[in-house]
Amino acid sequence: MLPVTSFLSCTEPIDQLACFSTRQKHHSKTYVTGLVAASNKTVQGISNHVLPAKSERALNKFLTEYDWDEDQLNKERLALLQQANDTKWSSEGVVIIDDTFTHKTGEQIPNVGKFYDHTVPGYIWGQNLIYALYADEKTTYPLGFRLYEKDAQRRIELAIELVDELIEIGVPADTYLFDMSYCSEEFVSHLETHSKEWVSAVKSDARVVYGGERIRVDVLCQRIDTVPRTIDGETYHIWTQKRDVSRLGEVKLLITKKESRNEGEEPSVKYIVSNKIDAPASHLIELYAMRWRVETFFRDTKQDLGFGDCELRHVAGASGDWHLLMLAYSLLKLGAAHSAVGTILERATSLRNDIKRSFRESVHNLLSWALNSPNRSTDDLMHQIEGMFV
Repeated sequence: MLPVTSFLSCTEPIDQLACFSTRQKHHSKTYVTGLVAASNKTVQGISNHVLPAKSERALNKFLTEYDWDEDQLNKERLALLQQANDTKWSSEGVVIIDDTFTHKTGEQIPNVGKFYDHTVPGYIWGQNLIYALYADEKTTYPLGFRLYEKDAQRRIELAIELVDELIEIGVPADTYLFDMSYCSEEFVSHLETHSKEWVSAVKSDARVVYGGERIRVDVLCQRIDTVPRTIDGETYHIWTQKRDVSRLGEVKLLITKKESRNEGEEPSVKYIVSNKIDAPASHLIELYAMRWRVETFFRDTKQDLGFGDCELRHVAGASGDWHLLMLAYSLLKLGAAHSAVGTILERATSLRNDIKRSFRESVHNLLSWALNSPNRSTDDLMHQIEGMFV
């Protein structure tokens, strides 16, 4: 990996942030630049690859000892995103609640534990983080997160904390999306106290009142007649009614069987519930499909921004890393919003083009660094590069 000789241009809005002192702005620019452009996204790797870094010790102290307000950073980060039309939120957008795992090896990592990860599938040793994301047709970005501490607090309670935080910040989205892990009477009732609408999936063993008896929703699926419908080029077989679903009360129940494009493959069945009683089935399907944005966020940040790479054993350090990662993600989104390059779909779903632009910028800066200084020779450049392999 080539050395990064100067801060990336996407970090310039950091100068507007009041939560950092002048010195802290330097460190945050170092860290964000490293998350975007360095191949090794640990504190050591960033301090080695990003040449403006003061030192590994200084960067480590910034994360673990410096007094900067993470809540204020989060509010200022979200305020920056409201300055561009392509990242400005609205009531028509949605909030997605979901969680992910970071795989770890050490036992001293904050709140590390043994968790079942359905993507493996199997048990992993790692951390579990619950995220709230904003999404609309133009953009996607994180709103906040909570680190789950096993045996200390339930995920539902942390999700409720996130909702209260978003209400306090002023996130205007009217609709919340989540999966069956959060579909509980406690959570949906809390959303409804804030006059929010919601769309979720339920498990196949959820009970529903039908024909005078309470049966499993997958049993109901065998009894009903569906209607084919084409939505966004996909064929769904749909049945929907207002029904009493266990622990949720009267909700809109939607059963969808999505035809597979692979011959011989069974259709994908989803059981979707919502308090949007009068919403058309197509609208609920389109809304629930937006949950995929959170999977894209987790994939992009793990592949391209080092989500999960931080090995700091200090709770404050780990939290600082996650807040700065959200800042890096948002600054890339903000940069794309101001760029004439790329389609709206690309801006909303992937960071890969923004990462490529940042890499091109870092190479340009390196060449300028080498060519524009009469005091730097090829040997000086090679010395900097060789130092990265020590």
